[in-house]
Order: sequence, then structure tokens, then C-alpha cells
Amino acid sequence: MAITLNGLVLDEMLTSVREQHEEAGGRDARLVELAGLLHRETSVAALEARLDAVLDAASAVDYSAALSIRPGRRLMVRRAAFRREIQRDSLVGAFTLKLEARDPFEEAESITEAEWPIAASPAVLVVASGGSAFALPRLRLTAAGILIRPAVSDGAHCLEYDGIVNEGSILEFDTARARATLDGEDVTPYTRGAFPRLEPGETTLTYTDEPASAHQAAATVAFRDRWW
Repeated sequence: MAITLNGLVLDEMLTSVREQHEEAGGRDARLVELAGLLHRETSVAALEARLDAVLDAASAVDYSAALSIRPGRRLMVRRAAFRREIQRDSLVGAFTLKLEARDPFEEAESITEAEWPIAASPAVLVVASGGSAFALPRLRLTAAGILIRPAVSDGAHCLEYDGIVNEGSILEFDTARARATLDGEDVTPYTRGAFPRLEPGETTLTYTDEPASAHQAAATVAFRDRWW
């Protein structure tokens, strides 16, 4: 498959990929080095423009560039270093681009979403994750009645909102951001426990709330498969 970086397509026959993991600032990071050749241009200016496009494909400031080196997967990366060289007589350009992913896990380019109609407490949903590492779900509950202290558990981690969700309001648990919101307002300080996650294979999610609740909600679970 072609290697892509923020929409820029690199020829996999002329581009080598080297990966390594290392600790950076007390966390795991993934480093990717792309070394490639560019040719079939008629001028040095055209080669320079193509090399500029490789340079500009990833920011040196933030991890906003999507790198795909395997089908259906991506890493969010930033540019750590870039070196270029042009052989003017043969009109061949060479580059080495070093990229850093703050999150060492690859994630699926597409989002998997599951509907979860809740009509009881407890209510369960079995979710299948196809990666080799745990996925980080975003759980969105739209209350169809008053919900008191709603919680979601994956069997090992349980997050509870210590409050009331009125009918029509939306409570969201975003594991990737470690953030809970109620109608868009941050209510993370009013939660307790740990954000649920999806282990490789099947995970059973369980919803609970207080006996006086309506036990009625329309929920969705959205996530990207992840690979180590």
C-alpha cells in the first residue's frame, strides 16, 4: 500500500520505514523515520517543491498529522527532524523525515459505533474490538427520563456521574480525553472511578443508575480499534 502523511502519498517502493519505541518524558512514544527518493521531475525547482510538500505535511508544533503505513490504520504524529538532498545532474531528490507519535498506539482510520438502547438498570452491551490493544470508547447517553447517578462499567473500570441527568440531556464519557460532559459542559470533577475501556476481543459494558431513576436512555458507543 502507499504510505500517506496528511493526504500526501509517498511511493512505498521508493520510501523505507523504520520504527522504534522509546520513553519520552515518562511516557512511551513511537518514532517513525521515513527515508525516500523523489525523481521523474524536469527541474530542480520541481524537486524542491516536492521536498517542500514532504516537509510541510507534518507540523513541528503539534501532533495533528495522520500517518498511515499499514492499511486502515493511522498514527497522529509531529515532525521531529527533516533532511533533504538534491542530485542536480540526475534530478533526484532524497529526504529523511523523522516523526514522533505521542501515543504509541496505531488506531483505526474509521470509527466503529454501536447503538445501546437502555431500558433497565443494569443494562448490558457486548462490544467487539478488533485491535491488539485496548480501545478508548466515547459513550454518549441521551436521557429519556431522569437519570440519577448513572454509571458505566467495563467489568474492571467503572465511571459514575454523581449527579442528575434530566430528560433530553446528554451525558458523555470520553475515555480518550478523560473527560465527562453534560450538555457540553465539563462535569469531570463530579465523576468518580475510572473511565471504561474496551479490551481486544469482546467487552461487556454495564449501565447502572439509582433505583429512583427512569432507567431509560438512548446510548451510543464509539471507538477506534487500536494496535500496539
